Amino acid sequence: MSINLVQAVNTAISSEIAEQLSQKFGIPAQIVQQLAARTAPGLVAAVMDRSALADGARSVYSVIMSPEANAFVSEQLRNVITTTAGLKHLETSGHLLASRATGQRIDALTDAVSAETGVPVQATSALAGMLSAIMFGILKHHFLLSQANLSQLPGLLRDQIGEMRASLTHNAASAIGLGNVDGFVSSIGARLDAVGSTLDFGDEPAMPAAAGVSHAAPALARNTAPVVAPPPPPAPPAPPPAPTATKSAPMRAPVRKPAPKRSNKAVWLLFAVLAAILALVYYRGFTHNPSVDLSSNAETTPVATVAQPASQAAASIDTASTAIAASSAIASSSAETSAPAAAAKDAQLVFSVNEAGVPSIEATVGSEAEKQQLIQTLDRRFGKGYSADVSVAAGTPPAPWLSRLKELTPLMAVPGAEAKLIGSKVELSGAAADAKLGWTDRLKNSLGGMFQVSAFDVDSAVASATQSFRSAMKTLLATDDACSGQKLTSVLDLQVVNFGRSSATVPEGAAATLGETAQLLKNCAAKGSMVNLEIAGYSDGVGAPPAKLEMSKERAQAVRAFLVKNGVPPQSLAATGYGDANPVADNATASGRFANRRIEFVVK
Repeated sequence: MSINLVQAVNTAISSEIAEQLSQKFGIPAQIVQQLAARTAPGLVAAVMDRSALADGARSVYSVIMSPEANAFVSEQLRNVITTTAGLKHLETSGHLLASRATGQRIDALTDAVSAETGVPVQATSALAGMLSAIMFGILKHHFLLSQANLSQLPGLLRDQIGEMRASLTHNAASAIGLGNVDGFVSSIGARLDAVGSTLDFGDEPAMPAAAGVSHAAPALARNTAPVVAPPPPPAPPAPPPAPTATKSAPMRAPVRKPAPKRSNKAVWLLFAVLAAILALVYYRGFTHNPSVDLSSNAETTPVATVAQPASQAAASIDTASTAIAASSAIASSSAETSAPAAAAKDAQLVFSVNEAGVPSIEATVGSEAEKQQLIQTLDRRFGKGYSADVSVAAGTPPAPWLSRLKELTPLMAVPGAEAKLIGSKVELSGAAADAKLGWTDRLKNSLGGMFQVSAFDVDSAVASATQSFRSAMKTLLATDDACSGQKLTSVLDLQVVNFGRSSATVPEGAAATLGETAQLLKNCAAKGSMVNLEIAGYSDGVGAPPAKLEMSKERAQAVRAFLVKNGVPPQSLAATGYGDANPVADNATASGRFANRRIEFVVK
């Protein structure tokens, strides 16, 4: 037996309840119900997203079954909200339950609803807290009634996908870190199924006795008590003397007071130790040379040792690993220390998301600390539902995108999404570049002006390459050695022959540049400077190796045939296919695959 959570929460805000809340909030009852209809889907979606991780599902379940969740809140609502104290308590408890279950405050959601409706944020926040308390109460009632357990939570939440598709707004989804609705609803099912297969009754967290059915009836009484547990009571005083005790009995109570005296001695002892340390530091400050010997403090001065490898990167290029480079740099001579560092590449992050919403991430950062920060962020967001290959390259500048992962992780759950970040440049492809989903504009707004966000477009890439080729060709033809092998091939390689999918037919868009290539090679042969070239075909990393090898060979042969047809001596040209060998870019993004599908000209 399942339940539509959004409808159940909205049903609890009946016309009568909405009228009561209207008087409390000072807004029309109809607006109250509209606010509930916009807020409830966001609350449910946040719980769904949190439950897509095993630890998150356990947290949500423990909150549902906690004493603070009132299984009868819907029935008792009209009485609770009659007083300001009851209303305030319901709001506070709901916010607390939501933050404990989802691991984040719901203020961003209430702000988004306020912006959508124009209702003051104080009212949307109060109502969101109430709706949260109602939602967890409904869930608890359902679990108790159906005798469900933790392992059934992911399935129940999976049943909410249809409602999310219908009622969750893009603004609400974005506010709670889910990205867009389409990406969320298309991936959350697989994520919930995956976590559901890992949970069983043995994983169920221990519940306090107050969570039982027999204790649910007094829930109304709990509604007038603070949700947050009161501070622990002070230690009980010494027991009073018995009536038959002598007058000396009361004098025995102070015997329990030596503990504070021992504590005071400990405090004074601590002060004495601190004073001695300060005196030692003060003394050393006047009696020691202020210079620092890095080599003698390599293991105890992490700040110094972190900076050292970056400045030694050029001198350590041939070392086997970054760790060896770091240790060699610290132990190097002063002459090596002064060697200039090679220009470092910017930190990179490349990711693609499969159809199940599972991201695959590759990254290069400059330090182990940055690597751990990235992995910890991914663990919190995806648990074990991702793969990552993160490398550390000494000398790499700090990653500007590392502090903005909160804006990027929602995109990492969108099936088919791809992105490549190099320094502050962000290139989107796949589903992320789909204008209908709006990720380009969304990231431009959320990442801020320091980031350059663009969507990869094949036509634009071909046009840009064609312009570069023609400009370089014009420069080459103005020289006296246009038929020089290396100069010639460096220009010819700039052109793009963008074959169609699974096609070895030379596209019309490449006919013009290949025609210019044929004219140049024909002229070189006519002048007695014939250039012997190998036309090398390459594919991207998609598909079976034999098929990729064959396709790359057929495309190389097609280019050769075109050039021969346009007058290039056939004996000067050979065609070879290499499949996906020697990639020049990653295959995780559309732009990388585009770069790898190429024709190269090699002097024989």
